[in-house]
Amino acid sequence: MNIDLSAFKVLIKKIFPPNKCVYTIDLNDNGQSDAILIRAVNVVLPFEIPEQIDIENLTDENIRQDDFNAVDYFQIYLDGEKIDLSGEIINKDVIQERFLLVHSGESFTLMDLLEGKLKGRTIGLGDTIDIILQMDKEYLDRLTEGKHSFTLESEVLPSLTVNFSLSKNNFKLKYELPS
Repeated sequence: MNIDLSAFKVLIKKIFPPNKCVYTIDLNDNGQSDAILIRAVNVVLPFEIPEQIDIENLTDENIRQDDFNAVDYFQIYLDGEKIDLSGEIINKDVIQERFLLVHSGESFTLMDLLEGKLKGRTIGLGDTIDIILQMDKEYLDRLTEGKHSFTLESEVLPSLTVNFSLSKNNFKLKYELPS
């Protein structure tokens, strides 16, 4: 059975508007990119975060284990090239430090999400959600001005590819995290 995903693709382009959703950001105010920011816009309707977010068998207990390996849950590609997520680069402590979600002046870690600290929070129509992924310099250096793609593949969630261009409007922008 063929499924027409064209409406879904249109919705994704509205939630992640091309050339307006991906930024390289400077978190340390040193003129260098420290992270990628992916900005999603709620264009559908207001919704409330459920009590528990169930992402297959990804739980805070799994992430807290010493043998946690991000590769078991997802793969990330930058311009078609796989980013190494081996245990030496991405482990539970690194994920805690390198992934942030920012909404309405508050930031949340992956553990906050899995522990339900967002439960009951309303994401209003037009609200933005900033997903911040701090990356190693070797990957950030590949993000030059011009066209790029960022893909997240997972067996537990639908794959997502965001095509974007970097220019002076979204390249090495200063970003202040909420306190």
